[in-house]
Amino acid sequence: MSGESSRATQVEVPPLEVQAAPASLRERGRMRSRVRYLRQLREIQLRDLGGFLLELHRFSRRRPELVDQKLADAAETDRELRALESSLGERRPLRELREAGIGGACASCGTVHGSRDRYCSWCGRRL
Repeated sequence: MSGESSRATQVEVPPLEVQAAPASLRERGRMRSRVRYLRQLREIQLRDLGGFLLELHRFSRRRPELVDQKLADAAETDRELRALESSLGERRPLRELREAGIGGACASCGTVHGSRDRYCSWCGRRL
C-alpha cells in the first residue's frame, strides 16, 4: 500500500438539521392555553414574592431558603413561558406585558385607569 492510500481521509459531514414538524392546530391551542395559565401564574408568583418580602421586612425576619425557593419557582415558570412563547412565535407589545394593576393616567383629564381599560372612566376618552 502506498502512504497516501493508507491515510484515513477525513470528510467533514455537516450535522443533520432536524426540523420539527409544525404543531397541529390542536397542539397550538393547548400551548396557548398553557401560555395563558403560565402568565397568570407568573403574575401571582411575583405578587406573592413581593408581599412575602414586605412582610419579612416588616417583622425583621429572615427566611432565605424560602425566598430562594419562591424565586426558583417563579424563574422556572418564566423559563417555560418564554419557551412556549418563542415556539409559538408570539410577540407581545409592551403595553400588554403590564396585565394587572394601574395602566397609567388619562392624557385628557389625569384620571388613573387600569391596565385593561380601553376608555377613561371619567371623561370617556379612548386610552
